[in-house]
Amino acid sequence: MTIVWFIIWLIANNVGADEPLLLDPVNVWTGTLILAIALDLAGAHAGTVSSRRER
Repeated sequence: MTIVWFIIWLIANNVGADEPLLLDPVNVWTGTLILAIALDLAGAHAGTVSSRRER
């Protein structure tokens, strides 16, 4: 998910206007990056929890 986000941001940054990643205040691009990282980490955690329950 994070790699997909990076590819989309890279295209948007090069084709459209300059889209910096701002942390103070958090802009839309940084917010979606945080969401993508959270989904990646939650998916990795859910995979380890579900494999423990199957045993």
